Amino acid sequence: MLSLIAMASITKHHDFSLYYQNSRGIRTKLNTLYMNILSNCFDVIVLTETWLIPAINNQEFIDKRYIVFRCDRNRTATGKSDGGGVLIAVLRKYNPICVPSSQFGTLDHYLEQTAIMIPSNNNSSNTLIHAAYVPNNLPFAVYDAFFNNMDNLIDSIKTDNILLLGDYNIPIAQWVRQDPTQSYMTCLGTTPTCNRLRDFLIVHDVKQFNHISNPNGRILDLLISDANCTVLKPNLDLLPVDSHHPPFYTLLSLNINISLSKPLHTPKYNYRRADYTAINKDIDEICWEGILESNSTDECIDAFYNCLYGIIKNRIPLSTPPNSHFPVWFSKPLIHIFKYKKKAWSKWKKYRNISDYEVFSLYRARFKDECHKCFQKYINSVEDGISKDVTHFWVYIANRQGKSGIPTCMSYGNVTSSDSVDICNLFSTFFQSVYEPSSLSPGWHPPSDLRNVNSSSLCTINFTVHEVRRQLKMLDTNKGPGPDDIPPYFLKSTAETICKPLSMLFNKCIQSGTFPSLWKQANIIPVHKSGPRQDIENYRPISILCALAKIFEKLVHQAIYPFLRHNIIPEQHGFVKNKSTVTNLMIFTEHLFSDMDAGSQTDAVYTDFKKAFDRVDHSILLNKIAFNGIRGNLLRWFCSYISNRNQVVVCNGYKSDSFVATSGVPQGSILGPLMFIIYINDICSCFKNSNFLLYADDLKVFRTIKNTADCDLLQEDLNRLSAYCDENKLKLSLPKCKFINFTKNKKVIPFDYSLCNSTLFKETYICDLGVLLDSKLHLNLHIDKITSKAYQLYNFVMRATSDFKRPATYLYLFKSLVRPQVEYACMIWDPYYTKYEAAVERVQRKFLSIMQYKCRNKRLPYKDALNRFKLLSLHSRRLLLQGMMLHGLVNNRFDCSELISKLCYIVPRTVTRREARSYPLFATTPCRTNAGKRAPLQRVVRVYNDNFNDVDVFALTKNKFKKEIIKRLAESY
Repeated sequence: MLSLIAMASITKHHDFSLYYQNSRGIRTKLNTLYMNILSNCFDVIVLTETWLIPAINNQEFIDKRYIVFRCDRNRTATGKSDGGGVLIAVLRKYNPICVPSSQFGTLDHYLEQTAIMIPSNNNSSNTLIHAAYVPNNLPFAVYDAFFNNMDNLIDSIKTDNILLLGDYNIPIAQWVRQDPTQSYMTCLGTTPTCNRLRDFLIVHDVKQFNHISNPNGRILDLLISDANCTVLKPNLDLLPVDSHHPPFYTLLSLNINISLSKPLHTPKYNYRRADYTAINKDIDEICWEGILESNSTDECIDAFYNCLYGIIKNRIPLSTPPNSHFPVWFSKPLIHIFKYKKKAWSKWKKYRNISDYEVFSLYRARFKDECHKCFQKYINSVEDGISKDVTHFWVYIANRQGKSGIPTCMSYGNVTSSDSVDICNLFSTFFQSVYEPSSLSPGWHPPSDLRNVNSSSLCTINFTVHEVRRQLKMLDTNKGPGPDDIPPYFLKSTAETICKPLSMLFNKCIQSGTFPSLWKQANIIPVHKSGPRQDIENYRPISILCALAKIFEKLVHQAIYPFLRHNIIPEQHGFVKNKSTVTNLMIFTEHLFSDMDAGSQTDAVYTDFKKAFDRVDHSILLNKIAFNGIRGNLLRWFCSYISNRNQVVVCNGYKSDSFVATSGVPQGSILGPLMFIIYINDICSCFKNSNFLLYADDLKVFRTIKNTADCDLLQEDLNRLSAYCDENKLKLSLPKCKFINFTKNKKVIPFDYSLCNSTLFKETYICDLGVLLDSKLHLNLHIDKITSKAYQLYNFVMRATSDFKRPATYLYLFKSLVRPQVEYACMIWDPYYTKYEAAVERVQRKFLSIMQYKCRNKRLPYKDALNRFKLLSLHSRRLLLQGMMLHGLVNNRFDCSELISKLCYIVPRTVTRREARSYPLFATTPCRTNAGKRAPLQRVVRVYNDNFNDVDVFALTKNKFKKEIIKRLAESY
């Protein structure tokens, strides 16, 4: 098996090139900025007045060679809705470190600033780069506070080089060069601000080097440094120039040594160019019976893989993968031009010869022209591929929507490192810290007096060659390989021949009660959640397993799920077939709206288990699996499956030391979720007085409250829950456990609920499985939330596809990205009042307005535009989704007896059959308030009775029922 990436380390002295520009907003110039950055070769880029918002990702305007540090305008603190913002983009090879804002103070009410430090290998020499945007007409006190903060920053950081850039907005200052031979400028002026700036320059022995003035003869953008800087006017600006703020770039030699990691792109097997006719013949000629029958399970697995690796070595061609640092649309000629351009720029930086810059300019012009052609060709291929294979399209969207990779410098606790192997081991230390010590002894066996809830038990299972072949052919060939380095593409292409030895291996594993050690290995990929990217604690692990192990698990899951399904409590909606977050929410909100209609109060307690999937105790888990009827060889197989699972963190091509998961169920696996819901299945014993609902580990407990005695009964259940968690070694994240009173009564029955001797915090609204529920169930907060998110995605789509030309592309993106945001669980929050309905509909109105502009058509009324683009209004879409929900309930596509039992049919007895067709099919419960009418089931039934009563909800299939509803909704325009 080949290593991921071989790395070589070189040490080299670097001349810096730094570009600065006051951009006056880049939100409408993202693509221009992206292309111009590629055309140039600057080491550091500083932009002020970016006008960016958090919803705009860095990848939308800069390639992955750079790490971006931003400070967008705090609109809440400043009271300004736009403007401001600074960013510093540094090439990854310099391993930049973000300087915490606490070291240079915060003046969020007035200005934006950010700072980074570029370290050397031995940390003996560091370069500080600080960028700031100071708005005009600020009082002297703000400038004084700003320079005081700069004093503290320079004094607190060990640095040999200082670079302070930004729009300082001191128009009264006059900058002159007193000596023609000197490169720096001297500040003239008698105002307090000018005097404070001069004092700052003198105290720190720094100079201001920017000499490029605007047409008014003023210099507003400063470059302050203790190094000798050469300031030049760029021939090619990254952005359109604001006349008041001419851009500049500087070349300077910094006396630091930086270690660069250079990837060596080793050859890899190209599975898509192999001759699978010959490979299948080789596999078919192997006598698998003699190899796989006499040895132990692990020996059989080793022999099986040795045969496969031998065939792969002889039959699969090797090829060197493309350099991943380049965008996917770079052609080979474009890469060559890019490299020549980079060499010419490095030569210019070193020797400063005009001829070298002319060579660089020539390559830059050629690159810019070829880059535009390649990008347009790529965009056209993406649009062309939508109707054939949307994979390339989603890769394009993921690149524009994605986040930056792992930063080059990471910290965990008090440890900070920029070494790739050390970073992997820091991730490894953090990820294994969540596990509990193993309680599983080597000779574990279930208690002899254990009784199962089933009258029968399941001791063994068997797999046929046909079942294995079918699973192999269902593999997603776009997935990558696991720890065994064999990708799904190879397995799917050899399904006809490899299915036989695999079925033998799978059956041998079950019969011997063992799970192979190789298939218990996992590669862990850190994925950023939220917060600072340099903090390792802000990442979660994603497990990459062997494809063959997942096929094995899927076969086992299919065999045991029907046996275990009847034991799973009906309140569990996670990882259970025919249930979902929507069914969970419908049951819960049906209870809430009914209580509210009756004038009652409902108290709901939301809990949060701390790392629930990782803290599952193995001994308790196996006892519960046995309790549910899994015995014999199959139980021993489960014991082998969960024990001694080795994991390795893979990050930036490096691997950490391996570690063992001593608790928990395997994440990323097929069987892990099923085992967890079996583990937590007996939690129902806690709730003798209250109702509860589960979605995997998301638990909510609720009860109708009429007096404080009801509160005491709910508290008793919470006390039993605390004891249950202690008994089953589950920990609650108490700060995240909350409760809420759902009622419209002015007088709320107060009670302080507690869990594990900790008083719970009372909320006025709470996010429940993606739906924001407020205490009065107005649901306007949720509507505001989803429309805001839809607008953010809509704006992203328009930015990311600005080079697309076809209306079909925009329609596809709107349907797949934007519209789902305002349709999820719509039967829960469907607006009852017109103003909320109009707010939701406005999302699609805005999209259609832009679509007509892009198509250069006359703007049509909304209903005509819907017909032109063959869309339903969002109101009609919600009617459709609610009709489909009812069809699923009455045709048993949802396993929710609690909802189905509430459906009441109207059976007329004194009319003819023909007359009965005009009667509503379903009965609705009389409601006292609007809250009762807004109950999800009542709403779904009313939608059918009022709009689709003549469409047979029982006889028509799902697709035919949907077509009939769409036909009626379209005719209503």
